[in-house]
Amino acid sequence: MTDNYAVEHLVLDPEDSEEPPSFFELLQLAQDEGLVGEEDTLLTVAVAAVRGGLVILYGISRGGKDWVIERALKLFPPNYSYEWSSGSDSDTANYYDAERLNRYDVHYLGDLARMDENTEKIAKPWGEGKPARRKYTDMSKGEGDEVQVQKLDPPRTIFASIATDNRNFDLNDWPEFQKRAFMKGVDGSKSQTEQILRRKALEHADRVERSVSPVDAARIREYMGSIPVDDFHDHPNNKVVNPAALNIIDQKPLPTEFAEARFDGDKLLGFIETVALIRHVNRFTVDTGRGYKMLATPADVWYTMKILGENMVMSALNLTDEDQAILRYLRETNETPTKRDIQQDLRGAGYNIQSRDVERSLKSMIERGYVRVASDAGTANTYTLSEFASITTHEVGLDYSEVVSAAKEGVYDIPGIPEEVADAYVSRYCEGNGLFAIDPYTGEEVDITEDTGLQEAVDEATEDVAGIFSNDPFFTGDDHLDNEPDDDPEAEVQTQGTLA
Repeated sequence: MTDNYAVEHLVLDPEDSEEPPSFFELLQLAQDEGLVGEEDTLLTVAVAAVRGGLVILYGISRGGKDWVIERALKLFPPNYSYEWSSGSDSDTANYYDAERLNRYDVHYLGDLARMDENTEKIAKPWGEGKPARRKYTDMSKGEGDEVQVQKLDPPRTIFASIATDNRNFDLNDWPEFQKRAFMKGVDGSKSQTEQILRRKALEHADRVERSVSPVDAARIREYMGSIPVDDFHDHPNNKVVNPAALNIIDQKPLPTEFAEARFDGDKLLGFIETVALIRHVNRFTVDTGRGYKMLATPADVWYTMKILGENMVMSALNLTDEDQAILRYLRETNETPTKRDIQQDLRGAGYNIQSRDVERSLKSMIERGYVRVASDAGTANTYTLSEFASITTHEVGLDYSEVVSAAKEGVYDIPGIPEEVADAYVSRYCEGNGLFAIDPYTGEEVDITEDTGLQEAVDEATEDVAGIFSNDPFFTGDDHLDNEPDDDPEAEVQTQGTLA
């Protein structure tokens, strides 16, 4: 029970509130709505739909990007988000509809490659977190006031998708999005297709068993639509505070060899705060007299890393399957090849890769420090690996016992938090039952200080990337690269979810 002295300072006593829906319940509801696989992607989109900035799902055409976003948005009330159409016959219609569009905090732009020019002019400033503006002349105004400005405010969350097999689209042409987006790949594998087909068969056989009752589904949607995001998002006086934030960054959960980590670390901490908002009825929100402060907990850190962790940790690596193939090729060849050489040899090794793909991949990897130009003399540049192998052995992850200890100490240092509230926070969230959480994927109760699942997943993913830079041959066992690989290279290549 919360101490009476502490309760006096709280906006809401968690003891008097019902438990919020668990992330496992959200997943079950999405599965009832037809989700197959993509559990972490679904929960990532669900968290981002509350407060996520710019989120892009990528994968092959018809690979389920729209489906996952739609299933996630079905966890919220109707009209929670606005979906843009793929064609517009007017460059002014959306601006004249600004009052209505600005009421939506979540917008889904659809496939960037299919976006019309008028919508693109709105989306790109949004990608930078800026409003889209249009000036026009209103002759009914007085002299000097004829020029008016219409404004479309940047939404709290923007969803978009990219078909990676669309040869006419290059994300490098969208720097406003590339540098700020949380990017997550969807599963286009054969096994995922088989699971989807089986689900469809169960539907046709009327054998789908629902896990969430209609009453509970309505309760979940009502709750997700009532999260008080506006009370804390960009509010001048109210904020979500993470007592363990410094410890989390000091543990270096993200590779710091790249400048991207500066943005990724801020996104990680922001997602932790969003998870706390989702659990708001079970969190301490303190009225400091100058504003509200909601206190994030060690469990919020654990939930965030469980849902988003591997993608966050691997963000700086940002390797697609084409990137990995080119890196393996550059490691094994004794030459410094041109773009044309790379394309021809990879096609000979079984890759359906076009010259535009090679150009796009090289440009991206040069920016991230994987590849450098060996020579720009003559008519064509040649390329080689950078001195980069050290990143592949970088130790990443979080020690949750350290996070708990840091939260215990840090809560006493937060301005405006009375000591009795800090005492109650430690007792409720940093000891005993406060250290247990519901696994988002299994529904089982877990002691967060003993969970090593994330670290194991990160280690495995890091080893995959390290293999690119190892001395073990991939395309050939000889000292030179030929066109006959020992193994199928596509079988070993995996696309990582990223924060770009």
